[in-house]
Amino acid sequence: MTQDDNTGKPWAGRFTEATDRFVEAFSASVYFDKRLYRYDIEASIAHARMLTHVGLLE
Repeated sequence: MTQDDNTGKPWAGRFTEATDRFVEAFSASVYFDKRLYRYDIEASIAHARMLTHVGLLE
């Protein structure tokens, strides 16, 4: 895959317009989130277990 500009984005050159600022802001944490996903899943499982323990989930 080649890039036609210097943005460093893998899709560079496929689109003629700049990426919308909202999309840039929304996806800015994706690289950091990849490092945290395991902990996020563990916390979600622990939360579900607690809700089951107190009788809010079956």
